[in-house]
Amino acid sequence: MKIKRPGLRVIMLLVGLIIMAMPISGLYLFRIYENELVRQTEAELIAQAALVGAMFKAGALELGGANYGLRLSTVEPEAGPGPVQPRLDLARDEIRQDEEGSFYRASPFEPDPVALTVGRQMEPVLQESARINLSSIIVLDYRGLVVAGERGHGLSLADVFEVSEALSGHSQSVLRERPRGKTALSSPSRSTPFRVFFALPVMNGDRLAGAVYLSRTPRDIAQALFYHERRNVVPAALLSLGLAALVSLIVSLMIVTPVKRLAAEAKTVAEGQGQSVGEKSSFIAVRELAELRSVVADMAERLRRRSDYLKAFASGVSHEFKTPLTSIRGAVELLGEHGEDMDSATRNRFEGNIISDLGRLERLVARLLALARAEARTEIEGGRTEAKALAESLAGHYKNLGLTIEIEAPPGTLEAAVSKDALETVLRNLLDNSLAAGATRSAIKLGFDGFQRFGVIRVSDNGPGVPQDAAESIFQPFFTTRKNAGGTGLGLALARTLLGPYRGELAFLGNEPGAAFSITVPLVRPEEIVAARD
Repeated sequence: MKIKRPGLRVIMLLVGLIIMAMPISGLYLFRIYENELVRQTEAELIAQAALVGAMFKAGALELGGANYGLRLSTVEPEAGPGPVQPRLDLARDEIRQDEEGSFYRASPFEPDPVALTVGRQMEPVLQESARINLSSIIVLDYRGLVVAGERGHGLSLADVFEVSEALSGHSQSVLRERPRGKTALSSPSRSTPFRVFFALPVMNGDRLAGAVYLSRTPRDIAQALFYHERRNVVPAALLSLGLAALVSLIVSLMIVTPVKRLAAEAKTVAEGQGQSVGEKSSFIAVRELAELRSVVADMAERLRRRSDYLKAFASGVSHEFKTPLTSIRGAVELLGEHGEDMDSATRNRFEGNIISDLGRLERLVARLLALARAEARTEIEGGRTEAKALAESLAGHYKNLGLTIEIEAPPGTLEAAVSKDALETVLRNLLDNSLAAGATRSAIKLGFDGFQRFGVIRVSDNGPGVPQDAAESIFQPFFTTRKNAGGTGLGLALARTLLGPYRGELAFLGNEPGAAFSITVPLVRPEEIVAARD
């Protein structure tokens, strides 16, 4: 099963998203947690207000009777106060700018006597409660005048927004800005820059008996996290560190480590201490790095093969040149030292050897140049060759040399997408080898491969064939079984090299009993061949 590797861009995008999500998620979680602290404070104020309101209502009804309070036309007689839920939201609610100290106003009215009496009775309890829970608790009569609280007795709070809502029979919560005080984490005071205010009406049916007004500063988020939520903060911090480590590990395993390994292997190969760049099947998660490793491995393998080839080629060239040059040098030295004493027959023999060796060197140089040009070719020459016409032309030429060629061709034409010079050179090499091996008859059979996309030219002869121990070496440069007859061992190597750029192939089929070869060449328009055969 082929693994679909993610791209480098995808990996880097994921890493960037994770890094970006860490502070964003932290800010988001901080905001949510801060909002929950506000809601928690509001809920606690609601609970305290309900308790204080119940105490005030019980005392007021006991002193003022069952019908005590100011009737509100907007409230149904049977409609009592329903459940009050926290509803403040930092993202939605405005933080008011008016200061708490400016709330109190003088009033032309005196506090209701019943409410004032009950408030004085409750005063010690409210002070003790405020000292413990750090809340400001104020009790108001039905006109909004202070009857119990830390200050402002007899003054009016009726103009305050949330109090006016409570005096109309509706509970109300608001947020107000407060000056920052001491913010050290060791301080027991709350340093949140705003304060929660809550006003609750005390209802006696459809009558307003009074109101309870509370306020408190929520816990500072830093204090909450470092003093009250240490057990939760520590795992969260460890999780963040773990995510950062995970990001580093992903980058290291998927990018840094493979690149370092590839660089080390390439350096080893470059220094000649290694043979290849690892295994192509080694798992690499990132697609681009896997492709890079595969390309570098292929390049290293090709360079290795090229290096081995050049070493063998240089060794073969030096050997092939050394033999005739040594022979020429020896003949020249003998002629120079003893030429005058030699008879004409001996002198002619040495001169003939020199001419023969020079001819061999000339043929060797010509073949080496042809092979070098074929191997250096980066672009194939455009061209097309009608194989049957070329075979007939060669048959006429080799008939004069003593080699009879029989041609077998299918109906239609076999037009190879190979230049005429290249295909003719390949065929001439094979036919020259047949002639040199002593063959008198040769057969050229034209056909097509099984998919009708390539042409196949089969060349065979009635010669002695290729020795069994030499069959695997005949395409190697400088390998020849006719060295004494002037063979260079470059003909078949040149033929195979010429076909390579055209996607053609030259293969040895064996002895039948003479040597048989197949030449596979691409067709110019294979679809026409298929249509003609159909």
